[in-house]
Amino acid sequence: MYQVMGIIALFVAAIVANTRAKRYNMDFNDLLMGIVILGAGLLVGGVFVYALVQLPWVLENSHLFSQHPLLFLRRVFGGMVFYGGLFGVMAAMPFYAKFLKRDIPTILQVIVPVLPLAHAIMRIGCFFAGCCHGAPHETLGVYFAENSVAPSDVRLLPVQLYETAMNMVIFAAIWLWSAKPRHHLHLVAFYGITYAVGRFSLEFLRGDAHRGQLLGLSTSQFISVLVFVICIGLIVISKIRPKPTE
Repeated sequence: MYQVMGIIALFVAAIVANTRAKRYNMDFNDLLMGIVILGAGLLVGGVFVYALVQLPWVLENSHLFSQHPLLFLRRVFGGMVFYGGLFGVMAAMPFYAKFLKRDIPTILQVIVPVLPLAHAIMRIGCFFAGCCHGAPHETLGVYFAENSVAPSDVRLLPVQLYETAMNMVIFAAIWLWSAKPRHHLHLVAFYGITYAVGRFSLEFLRGDAHRGQLLGLSTSQFISVLVFVICIGLIVISKIRPKPTE
């Protein structure tokens, strides 16, 4: 179900982005190619960072590879970290721009506003799969299916759905705010700051293991802090070197 929701998320995002793409003389075929190129960046980046998070476990349990190689590799590469996927999308952006023969600022104007929409749909897939679940809670928790990766014998906070709601709010806000021309770096900063603050907060409700720890924060909280700082820097840069959006 997670893979299905991921595909749905990309196509829905492309359809919605198409209404904005016309402003920049891009057509739907351009956006479909974006699904391929940027989707590949999302997959590679998400899995790569997930594998990095598993590194301490790999070093501690490397002997298991010879006993159960497929299970070992599934544990190491069997998940995704959203921030890794987001960085993968940004890394793939120059290739997408070169393919379309467009400048990156123009592509950011079209793609960035629909990123939270796609992410919101993908988190529904996480809910069905049981990954990225919350901590136990008798009142607000829900039981996950027995065939999911989450424990099925205890009520867990559906943090995935909380993040879906949060992303939908971010999507609505950035879509309305960017109805008027905005600096492309402001779009990136708007999305990055709002998501980083929300994700940092939701991490306190998470209950799934293997998320990694760094300096007393979860891996995603640590990255959220970095993203927040970087986005503030983007705003400063845009003030020093302003550039028209259209």
